[in-house]
Amino acid sequence: MTQGLVARDIIGMALPILAATFLTVTSVAAELELPSGIRTYADERMPIEGLYRSYITLLDQGWHLDVVAQSQPAGTDYALPIIALRSPHPGTAVWFISGVHGEEPAGPNAIAASIADIAALGERRAVVLLPLCNPHGYARNWRYLNMPIYSAEVDGQVDGQSVGDSSHLLPDPDTPEQARAAAASSPEAAAITAYVLAQSASYPPAWSIDLHEDSLISAGYVYSQGVLGADDPLAATAVRVLQENHIPLKTSGVTRFDEPISNGIIGPVIDSSIDELMSAAEIVLDGHTLVGPAAHTVLVFETPAGDTDLKTRIAAHAALLRELSRELTQFQK
Repeated sequence: MTQGLVARDIIGMALPILAATFLTVTSVAAELELPSGIRTYADERMPIEGLYRSYITLLDQGWHLDVVAQSQPAGTDYALPIIALRSPHPGTAVWFISGVHGEEPAGPNAIAASIADIAALGERRAVVLLPLCNPHGYARNWRYLNMPIYSAEVDGQVDGQSVGDSSHLLPDPDTPEQARAAAASSPEAAAITAYVLAQSASYPPAWSIDLHEDSLISAGYVYSQGVLGADDPLAATAVRVLQENHIPLKTSGVTRFDEPISNGIIGPVIDSSIDELMSAAEIVLDGHTLVGPAAHTVLVFETPAGDTDLKTRIAAHAALLRELSRELTQFQK
């Protein structure tokens, strides 16, 4: 067990192990190269090339572009880059995450529509943007790398490989000295979680915002995984903004996973997601317990995708990004 070291020192110690174990991040200064003939699922979502073009306009503001991984799940014809963008100056940071599930297009589209707001926030404080974590899922409307729909709807015998799965780094609730899984569920999950830990040394997350949707619910809600749980004022702000932008919310009762809802907000849950990783005070790496990213505020938005049209959902996510960016510029560094 490793104890008594400063959090960022611990993460710095973990980086050589991560670099040796997972995919190496490539820093890119030039224009991003994409394969030709990308086919994007035909609904109202932006073609994937348009998303990338929008995201990399941040390079004109001095941001740094990293290729976290080249993703090519089984059955696909070409690799697509999972990218991240970092504001010019490091420091205590806001992290934006989107596109973990490919059949949830509102988040990646809202980020493309909100680049100016994100750039303005990056002028005031450090920001890390992971705008499209599952590009092939987005392009073909597949939830996971290996299957199109929520795995519990299939036969329960095949797990969906989520690019945000963090089981290999999160302590097992029953045996916390061990991780929940011996290895990452996919190269993409390995690379994304490694990137989180690597960049947490220079861009330690204080706030993490993850944009999600759910086609199996008719009313949405907000998860608040951080220190304040359901009492986080930014979670309450998110509830207000969603309601003001025509998103029906479930304000009480339970989620479809039987998690209690209070005023539209669910407190911390154990779900092995990247959001749990962002909030984790401790992680398990190579048999050692280390200090985790421990973001103070970790918000996950679940908008109902089944009964609310995509244009409305994109507008609501963009309004969230705009309002939260405005509020976060007012916090003292």
